[in-house]
Amino acid sequence: MATTVIFKNASVFTMDLRCPRADSVLVSDDRIFWVGRSSEMPNVHVDQVVDCAGASLIPGLNDAHIHLLAYAANLRRLNCDRNNVSSINNLQQLIQTRVKTALPQQWIRGTGYDEFYLSERRHPTRHDLDPFTPNNPVRLDHRSFHGCVLNSLGLQEIGITKDTPDPVDGVIVRDESGIPTGLLLEMNNFVSQRMRETWDETVLHESIEETSKRLLKWGVTSLQDASPENDIARWETFQRLTQAGALYQRITFMPSVRDLGKFNERHLNYLCGSNQLRIGPAKIMLNLTTGGLQPHEEELRQLILQAHQFGSPVAIHSIESESSLLALHILEQTAQLTKTLAYRDRIEHCSEATPMVVNELQRTGTFVVTQPGFVYESGERYRDQVAQELQQWLYPINTLLDQKIPVAAGSDAPVASPNPWHGIYAAVTRRDVSGTPLNPDQSISLESALALSTSSAAYASGDQESRGILRAGMLADLALLDRDLTSITPEDLLGCKSTLTMVGGKILWKF
Repeated sequence: MATTVIFKNASVFTMDLRCPRADSVLVSDDRIFWVGRSSEMPNVHVDQVVDCAGASLIPGLNDAHIHLLAYAANLRRLNCDRNNVSSINNLQQLIQTRVKTALPQQWIRGTGYDEFYLSERRHPTRHDLDPFTPNNPVRLDHRSFHGCVLNSLGLQEIGITKDTPDPVDGVIVRDESGIPTGLLLEMNNFVSQRMRETWDETVLHESIEETSKRLLKWGVTSLQDASPENDIARWETFQRLTQAGALYQRITFMPSVRDLGKFNERHLNYLCGSNQLRIGPAKIMLNLTTGGLQPHEEELRQLILQAHQFGSPVAIHSIESESSLLALHILEQTAQLTKTLAYRDRIEHCSEATPMVVNELQRTGTFVVTQPGFVYESGERYRDQVAQELQQWLYPINTLLDQKIPVAAGSDAPVASPNPWHGIYAAVTRRDVSGTPLNPDQSISLESALALSTSSAAYASGDQESRGILRAGMLADLALLDRDLTSITPEDLLGCKSTLTMVGGKILWKF
């Protein structure tokens, strides 16, 4: 027999354009049964009453771009972010402390450093790390995860010497003599493969469960994992985590486009799976780090065409306007060959959305998955390092929405915090962590900001028929917040938390 729960006296944001506001929501089993005004509630048996006392009730938040395993792994590594480290000397002190408890030859891992926020304003090198780690290889991942620094023993462990050529899609930074400094760009996956990293299954489950609970406290009920390493083995890892009950959110798993054939062989095509774990669009990395686009134009065309022939949309990582324009040009060409596709391809990040890029997005109907949280966390760095004429086109969400371009939001954690309220705050105010604005004309309304992480995020993953809005028949994924969003200041958004988070009609978090 179905269990029914009524949420009453709520400030409900349904995200449903047909009925945007309500004060009550009735849940039956795993679905929403009714949404409306309490005076109109149907006469049905109710098992549980939740008095919301005027607080806001919203659809469960959906992080449209996250790297879940990487974020969970970081919980067990040295925290080198700007809140914990302000100089290379600080890094050295952290490493010295970890060495005391590390076994000989055990890798020492750190993550989150950003040279912009180090007093030296430079990347660390092997010379900074070697004196403190004679018996341990070291790897420090950059905040962006597009670079890492290894000590000499680490370079030796993965086989990088003076004579090692740069990989096609990466850069081994070298000194004047051609000797590697330890800084490696766009080579994180290259390094991981040669480190032969393995997860202890118990530690993995504990880290994922800790992460999943943290997300529930912010009201997050769905995740779209965009890790470029997503292969069959990772899919099987997510299956185990889901079956073991360590992962509370619904997962859209974006397979690497280079592994799409293997997924197809197992009949794991786009949208296959369950409401708890399913296949999403194919992930493609498009970078300019090496000085030229990788993959090159013809290879990119073949990757996109292959994905479309398998029936899968693509999600293309693109930061620079040049890479976005190329991607959109090829998407338009391939669309002429695959006109029957009933979905939209995606550009992930689309950081430099210049007028030319916006025009092409509009013409092709391509979805943008953006990161307003980057404005909050990195606004100072953007103002300092991005060319003045380009700053006005950084993450211009208001312009994109004005031009009817579909936009969703993701955190890109662990590059930035997975706290969705940082991104919602930044979308509404365009202010960074110091309160300084970056292109305030690109701010959007609170309702539009919520849509980026609810209805639009569901649309981006092909789940718009089952989640993202509060409407009868939709999955009962929702979050009761600790405040009424209609009566707070924008600054109060930063402290938002969920007092009750429901997934599929089950209360998985309650404060």
